[in-house]
Amino acid sequence: MLREFEQIIGTEMYEAFILMLKEIGPEARTHRISVVIAAMLRYAFDQLPPDYEECTLGEALIAFDEEPHLMYEIPRVKEALYPLINSLCREADLRNERENYQGVPYSIAENTVYEYVSWYNMPWED
Repeated sequence: MLREFEQIIGTEMYEAFILMLKEIGPEARTHRISVVIAAMLRYAFDQLPPDYEECTLGEALIAFDEEPHLMYEIPRVKEALYPLINSLCREADLRNERENYQGVPYSIAENTVYEYVSWYNMPWED
């Protein structure tokens, strides 16, 4: 999926994204880095040509954009975007899997998917 992501956004942008993730890097708070990676996914979604729905990543980005409730279908989410986010983290020397101070596990991927699907949610505008 990482190569597919690079094909969608272009090598120059991909390298810039990885460099940015490395710079803000390992010390970045999950709730902040998740928004950055969600923005990267939003950018990839915007770069998809109309006929790109047949790819794994393209399908996932389109599905999550059109049906955000799919984020709650954990197996589908993990198969679609978690591997990409995990690979991006690995490329940028970030730890995807984390624990809070109470020892409860969480991940950048989980938070990123939430940020991606709720990108346009602004309850104060309702």
